[in-house]
Amino acid sequence: MKNFLRRVFRALLSGHDALVSAGFWLGSLALMSIVVIFAYEVVMRYFFDAPTKWASDFVSFLLLISVFLVIPHVTRLEGNVSVSILLDLLGERSSEVLRRLGFAVGAAVCLWVGYIFWQETHRLFLRGTVTLTTVPVPKWTLYAFILFGMLNSGVYFLRQALGDRFHGVKGAGK
Repeated sequence: MKNFLRRVFRALLSGHDALVSAGFWLGSLALMSIVVIFAYEVVMRYFFDAPTKWASDFVSFLLLISVFLVIPHVTRLEGNVSVSILLDLLGERSSEVLRRLGFAVGAAVCLWVGYIFWQETHRLFLRGTVTLTTVPVPKWTLYAFILFGMLNSGVYFLRQALGDRFHGVKGAGK
């Protein structure tokens, strides 16, 4: 039974790693799309004197999407900004305890924000609210990306707070 639970838990961690890796690649694709849309806009505006009405709106949406799809990957790699002067001054044991406490606080904040965005995304979905842009987009779709980023970053902070056994597959995301 213990081995079975361990395998299930490892599968869940691996699934989470795979989901976040897919988010990273989709976020990268969103960034590439921003470059393509800007290039298209420049060509249309300056060579054909026919600027687009939708380009800046979609660039804004894609920027939000790329940021919140990539944030969990950055968190997995512990790439978040860290001021470690206090950790450097403490002993090894105290430093590790404080570091894990910081990860736990990060997890609590991200998961709380994720909960708030879950409620708001659900509310926007029920109301059918759309953006006030040239091409109306349902707001819940954009909020869903924020929800994805915050929840998955929170889970990675939690995994880091709990230690090495919860990091999942070796080399995931490297």
